Amino acid sequence: MSVVIIGAGHAGVAAAAALRKLDKSINITLISDEENLPYHRPPLSKKTIYSENPSFDFLLSKDYYTNNNIKLIYNSPVEVIDPDNNCIMLLSKDLIHYEQLIIATGTQRRKIVINGSDLVKTLYSMKDAYAISKSIANSKKITIIGGGFIGCEIASGARKLNKKVTLIEAGPSILGRSVAPVFSKKIAQHHESQGISILTNCKATSINSNEVKTNLKNISTDLAIAGIGVIPNIRLASQAKLDIDNGIVVNKYLQTTNKNIFAIGDIANFPFNSETGRLRLESIQNANDQAKIVANNIIAIRIKKELLKYSPIPWFWSDQGDLKLQMAGIGNLHAKHHILQNQEKGTLTVLHFVNDQLVALDTMNHGLNHIYGRKLLSSNQIISLDEINKFGGNLKSLVSHLN
Repeated sequence: MSVVIIGAGHAGVAAAAALRKLDKSINITLISDEENLPYHRPPLSKKTIYSENPSFDFLLSKDYYTNNNIKLIYNSPVEVIDPDNNCIMLLSKDLIHYEQLIIATGTQRRKIVINGSDLVKTLYSMKDAYAISKSIANSKKITIIGGGFIGCEIASGARKLNKKVTLIEAGPSILGRSVAPVFSKKIAQHHESQGISILTNCKATSINSNEVKTNLKNISTDLAIAGIGVIPNIRLASQAKLDIDNGIVVNKYLQTTNKNIFAIGDIANFPFNSETGRLRLESIQNANDQAKIVANNIIAIRIKKELLKYSPIPWFWSDQGDLKLQMAGIGNLHAKHHILQNQEKGTLTVLHFVNDQLVALDTMNHGLNHIYGRKLLSSNQIISLDEINKFGGNLKSLVSHLN
């Protein structure tokens, strides 16, 4: 039996490791389009780029792949998937056959389309991190375009290096699509108190070597970095005529419309109890959990056992300077948002309620509330605000009561 995995990010590497743990004899080929060992991406914006001599955290050691008989192919972009013949063709024109294929191609950077865009740095890969770390070290004034998680992480990291930082966001608030409005407001206030200049409803219109022009003002800058998000890397899946809709459409078992082809990680659009009935997540938790499910299901198909469904309680995190932000569940900007009172200074917990049921929570510097919030969300019980108030907002006590 042979399994080929396209993509050596978190999802692809975790799938290879999970498969090997379940079956010692299965042939596993892991294909990377980068020339280095697979590495952790989150640290790139959280710590790596703030050192003039950055180091990288590898997902697994080189010996692991060798000792576990996982064939890791470096620097080998896949040219095409041929589902009719159960094979893929590399850019080198080499063919690799499979019985099951896992697509874990993740995302690709979103291009910024303005005059002078070639002067804007973007952070996606190890190669980018090397370049940006040197640019940050040599710059005094830095402009960050995009107020999402990555933009805020870069802005706060650069500010800790005493750089003059301007963060511009096209929407009305930073993190506006990710957390409760009251939560994003608190984060913005903290960043501004640390000396970061935040401009909202602000769009970059052009860039030159020493200035970013926007609809509000011109910003003197030595370095411009875009943190405007990513898009699913669907090229191969589209060519293979798999269903595409904001990523690769998969069923509850993570199979695509071709039952021998699975998709996991940032690229997989899976069934979920949400407003649209489906969800695509960009998170390490999602990548790792889906990898375990798909490994189990590939083996289950082989031995004719029941497949596992993927039904997550999503969670995320972001390190922004002195702030540890942790989110659980899928927040709803139109939900009723409730701030837990009597919390320690420097912390914040915001609960999201839809139809008087807890659906998500955002925490700042409060790991315990994050952990117990996740337990509440996974309890398969309706958790109302009244229920939380009965315990004085103490999520740990409520969890203990439910158990």
